[in-house]
Amino acid sequence: MINDLKDKTKNQKKTNSFSNLLRIAKYVVPFKWLMALQIVLNTIFSFLNTVSVTLILPILELIFSDGKVNTEPVESTNPLNNITDSFFDFMYSLIGLRDEGGDVLYKISALIIVVFALKNIFKYVAGIVSTKLEEGIIKSIRDRVFAKLTDLSVDFFSANRQGNLISILTNDVQVINSSTLNSITVFLREIIQVLLFLMLLLSISPILTLIAFSTSIISFFLVRAAMKFLRRYAGRMQAAMGEYTSTLSETITGIRVIKAYNAEDTANEKFTSETGKYVQSAVKHRKIIELIPTSNEFFAILALCVVLFVGGGEVLNGQMEPEKLMLFLFALFSIMSPVATIVNSISRFQHGLVAAERVFSVLDYEPKVMPGIEKISDFNAQIEIKDLVFSYDNSPVIDGVSLVLPKSRKIAFVGSSGSGKSTMLDLIIRFYDPNSGKIEIDGQDIKMLDTKSYRSLFGIVGQENMLFNDTIRNNIKYGFKSATEEQIINAAKKSNAYDFIMNTKNGFDTVVGDRGVTLSGGERQRIAIARALIRGPQILIFDEATSALDAESEKIVQAAINKSLADKTAIIVAHRLATIIDCDMIYVFDKGKIAESGTHKELIAQTGIYKMLYDLQFTQAALKV
Repeated sequence: MINDLKDKTKNQKKTNSFSNLLRIAKYVVPFKWLMALQIVLNTIFSFLNTVSVTLILPILELIFSDGKVNTEPVESTNPLNNITDSFFDFMYSLIGLRDEGGDVLYKISALIIVVFALKNIFKYVAGIVSTKLEEGIIKSIRDRVFAKLTDLSVDFFSANRQGNLISILTNDVQVINSSTLNSITVFLREIIQVLLFLMLLLSISPILTLIAFSTSIISFFLVRAAMKFLRRYAGRMQAAMGEYTSTLSETITGIRVIKAYNAEDTANEKFTSETGKYVQSAVKHRKIIELIPTSNEFFAILALCVVLFVGGGEVLNGQMEPEKLMLFLFALFSIMSPVATIVNSISRFQHGLVAAERVFSVLDYEPKVMPGIEKISDFNAQIEIKDLVFSYDNSPVIDGVSLVLPKSRKIAFVGSSGSGKSTMLDLIIRFYDPNSGKIEIDGQDIKMLDTKSYRSLFGIVGQENMLFNDTIRNNIKYGFKSATEEQIINAAKKSNAYDFIMNTKNGFDTVVGDRGVTLSGGERQRIAIARALIRGPQILIFDEATSALDAESEKIVQAAINKSLADKTAIIVAHRLATIIDCDMIYVFDKGKIAESGTHKELIAQTGIYKMLYDLQFTQAALKV
């Protein structure tokens, strides 16, 4: 039973590797002409490289024959021998080997220069084409992964570390290039050289060729045995890289906290530990990688010595011409490098397949929030929430909630931290889908609606709003490319942001820095409100939009919120109850349920949770005064 399971696992890995290789190949299809051009250029390069080695033969024949060379081809039963003899006969006639020695040497020298010049020209052009091919394919893979990430639902990002995703998009995709695509292109180039040199070797002596390549069986089993270790350590390398990238991302994001609590040593120790794990796996991976060519070289030299011994005996016995043995040895030396490169490419290939598995795991991820097909453009009556249940990892957050959100009303959700009010907003916006129950807008289940058209009904302002390292103008119209200058200015005025924007150095063209670091908290919130308003949303959502602000900034932002709410449907999650006193309906959340509901006056009269929260805040405010 255990052996069957092991065999099944091995077969599955082989299937996955082959499947991933086919998937990578699909990205090559748009670049098929570049691929074809590269193969042609590499074939010409490999042919010229083989020719450059064969040029040693006429020189050796001149040396060994004292300038008297029999250039007439001799018929042979070896078809490869006849082909090479025809080639050498053409080369001899080209350089005029029957002419005087000095003139022949001059022509041979000129031919060598021409062949090497052409070889390097084709190698140079092939290198450029290879870069265009590989980088083009990698760009298409990276763009596809990025598009997939932006298309995934929020639950995916909740379950995966940010740095690990960055590592997949950057490091893993790059490894696919260096260890898979590059290995394939190098393999194709080198295999052509090996085949051409092999033809040359076989044409000279099939027996010596068989002896020379007798060690290939040993190399094959060596590479085969190393594969599982290469995959294992490559996997650990990529995982460790994802971990230290995550730590780097968290450290940069939380640098203020690290500095405030003198936690630099803690951050350094964590990063050092994770980079140490990467180095440990990388060293083990390199040990296997280096062991293969080192062992192959030893066996290759062993085979070369046997060839020299056997071939030397044939020369002494008159069974082989000395210049042919020398050419064989030169060709054998020349074939060693492409063979070593091929073996190394096969070894590195495993690293690329591991990276491909991580990349394709993202591309294959099925989001839990799937878009519907029905479009929606207007909100006419109400949003109705029916017996909603939702949990994170089997921990209930919303438990049987039912409520109605009528159009053109201001609705507030209040409650202590962790009571479920912000989660309810996420469900309404459809960042998540409930475990049971449903949400309907104008009688339609939101799961049936196209997600983009549904979310276009909303304008959302959170507690911490992401501003991008761009101009104020581009942050306001982010995702709304058709916005006019007039719309941008009107949105800024409605959000009480226009005056402070015009007081900045470059006005709407001022760059705000990473996450809007050059702006105050209140200024960032007003930019976020402008970004929400410019789309003309029919429903506005404010998720504790003023809770992180000081009193003065809160007053300005609250005024901007009140101005933006005119003739709008609004859903407000509030920590400070004074900001939602005039709401048409207030729902009080407690442990994932609706504990109370009503207007401010009605809830105060009930002397329940809301009254307790209000009195507590009122007392704290009085004490501060």
